[in-house]
Amino acid sequence: LKSKKHFCVLITRTTMTPRYQADGLVRHALRRLLGKRYKECLGLQAWQGGAQIMKEMNMTKTGPDNTYEIQDAFKFVITMANEQSEGYLVEKTIHPYLAGSVGITATPGVGKYINADALVSCSIPEADLAKVQQYYRGSVDKAFLWMPFNTTPDMWTTEKNIQPIVHDPYNDKAGRDEAVLEFVTEQWEEALTPCVDKIVALDKDDDAYVKKLMQPYILNEGLRSLFDGTYIATSLLHWYLVMGSPIVQGLQIENLLATEGMVEQTEGCGVP
Repeated sequence: LKSKKHFCVLITRTTMTPRYQADGLVRHALRRLLGKRYKECLGLQAWQGGAQIMKEMNMTKTGPDNTYEIQDAFKFVITMANEQSEGYLVEKTIHPYLAGSVGITATPGVGKYINADALVSCSIPEADLAKVQQYYRGSVDKAFLWMPFNTTPDMWTTEKNIQPIVHDPYNDKAGRDEAVLEFVTEQWEEALTPCVDKIVALDKDDDAYVKKLMQPYILNEGLRSLFDGTYIATSLLHWYLVMGSPIVQGLQIENLLATEGMVEQTEGCGVP
């Protein structure tokens, strides 16, 4: 624990890009809630001077492949990806484990793929994500467009003068996307509160924190997991069986169905 000089960090290139959906903002809402309810979680965004802050803290980061090298000074790392989809595991998910920190994720069903006991898992109901998503009208061609936050969907159909507004994260003069971050934080506060409470409790309990920190990222040394080819092999096998592929014709179906598949990574979560 002596190496953990800082509480928490979120490292991102930006808050929003034209290809993101609204759920890419969950991580930023969580960071703001931690600061509001407990203590600051450092945000290192490249376009907001993050590189200079890292330099002042004697941290070096050259790309996504070595982000974990600057995470070891933090007890917690927000590792949420750009979207919250089941099975969507990216480099951000494993970096805290390599850094010896506790990761915070919101990937649905993450316990099917890795040992969720090694992470803090946040849960955002799809209805809550959809409630915010309906306000976002941006696209690759027309980026950063949001319906006014002081309006409701019912008003949009009856009042044709209500039009989307640009909230550009790169526009200093227009306040960047501060209004967007305030809006999503308010909308998701109730859903994220249990997650905030878990993080605070771990931060205050060294024994519980170390116990989580010592959990393996994957069980059974990675055998019969997402990472040794078992998931791909069993998925293909079941697909061949369903489609009546000639690849499995003449084979004993009962033997194929009894083939050992993936090991459950988190008790009670099942397998993909």
